[in-house]
Amino acid sequence: MIKKFDFKRYKSIIPYVAVGIITLALVSIGSIDKHSSEVSLSLDTFAANDYNVSTDQLTELYMVADLSDTLGLASAPDVASNYIITNTMYDSGQTATGKLEKPNITDIAVSRGVIEYTVEEGESMDTIAAKYGITTDDIRWSNNLKDTDVSPGTVLYIPSTSGIVYTVKADDTVESIAEKYGSSAAEIIALNDLEVSGVSEGMRIVVKDGSLPETERPEYEPPRPVVQQQPTTTYTYTYLGNSSVRQNIEVVGYFYNLGGTYGAGQCTQWAWYKRQDLPNQLGNANAWARSAAALGYRVDNVPSAGAVIQTSAGWYGHVGYVESVNPDGSIVVTEMNYGVPYRVIKSTIPASAVGGFNYIH
Repeated sequence: MIKKFDFKRYKSIIPYVAVGIITLALVSIGSIDKHSSEVSLSLDTFAANDYNVSTDQLTELYMVADLSDTLGLASAPDVASNYIITNTMYDSGQTATGKLEKPNITDIAVSRGVIEYTVEEGESMDTIAAKYGITTDDIRWSNNLKDTDVSPGTVLYIPSTSGIVYTVKADDTVESIAEKYGSSAAEIIALNDLEVSGVSEGMRIVVKDGSLPETERPEYEPPRPVVQQQPTTTYTYTYLGNSSVRQNIEVVGYFYNLGGTYGAGQCTQWAWYKRQDLPNQLGNANAWARSAAALGYRVDNVPSAGAVIQTSAGWYGHVGYVESVNPDGSIVVTEMNYGVPYRVIKSTIPASAVGGFNYIH
């Protein structure tokens, strides 16, 4: 007994069989060159034939790509890519004989999608961008320029279409470049003739419609680190004066032997070290203002850069050195033994407190 043909079982493969038959028929018919030798739809054949493509082959590629896409075949993307490549060559310039020639490339380091352009007198980046139908950002980002200033004689790399000129790095692939810069791998291949060679390190290519991430743009400036200022610190040592408020305290260092006759590690040794024009012995810090005035030095309550800051409060008093006076009236001082012997700190005394000290000019 003859078994009945199970149509449902083989229904799913019928479209593939049909497309295979149609494709073979189209290739067989279209591959007969009306004028010379045999050609085919293979990209390798195009290369061997000096990249001459007949208009019949272009039509065949379109029909095969359309059928593959309509039937949802797995090979549809590859077929479509072949058509895009061939159509791009077609758009680059139709000859009178119906043949298309791929332009000769003399500089293999620059792909045909990249234009090496020398700025001429009177040109600006705006006029150059308008000439090629691209934006000034496309040009700036392609040449790592922070602004649009250009001068005559400058050589620029110009993308031949909207996008950026990109220099291929080690481990780059067409797919990774397309994903990172928002382009299409197929269009990058077609525009830069990469169907055979692929990309290699150092190659310049056009990334169609590509855009640089913000952190890769030449005008990008990373945010500056935030400096954490130390909070206002108030010490309770009575000998430090009427106001012991210090702001923005930082440690300058520890100094164990600065010379002179004052005690090592004491505030008087630092003040004398900074002002060695003063006598080598003015006594304890609480006597400095009185002793200096007796010797003819000007002493008042108005700070100035280079003055010794002094207070007579406490058992021994305290002295330091005025590094600078700020526009807001506050002062920057350095002092040794501000609570810790041998240690020198730098801090700011607010304007509201500076009048509570004596200053030896």
